[in-house]
Amino acid sequence: MNILQLLNTIFTGFAVIVAIVAVAAAYKVGLKQIEINNRLLKLQDFVAISVTPSKEGTISLWNTGNSNLYMWGFDMPNNNQRFDKPRLISRSTVANYWIPAPNLGKISSTTIFDFKLYLTDEHGDKWVSENGGEADPAKIIKDGKEVDAINFKVWSYKTIKMDW
Repeated sequence: MNILQLLNTIFTGFAVIVAIVAVAAAYKVGLKQIEINNRLLKLQDFVAISVTPSKEGTISLWNTGNSNLYMWGFDMPNNNQRFDKPRLISRSTVANYWIPAPNLGKISSTTIFDFKLYLTDEHGDKWVSENGGEADPAKIIKDGKEVDAINFKVWSYKTIKMDW
């Protein structure tokens, strides 16, 4: 074997090693890209509901996620409801849907309560939005007379994918 053949064998072996390392690196990059794509897909279709009290004594439901939601019912203290056909909560920053505030009767002290919303998304996946609130007794003037009232605060805990 002459020197030219020896150098050719060395360079060929080196090229094979570089090719193997390149394939391994490409495989690792490919796995990372699949992980990134899966995370982006989850972010693209995330479901989120925000709840706020309204001046009319109801609870406003704001769809802050990335797909339209359909509410099939809710569990509220003394007011659980299920619907035959769902109510659309469209993905919007100006439009919302509302549900009645809990029926707590007459309260004499601050009352904490929880409520759940039963939802599906555009893909038919089922979700449960867990929320809470606080009711404080108050007095308001109505028709010139002081009457009992309730001030509400509400908040969202989380929205989780769950079969209901």
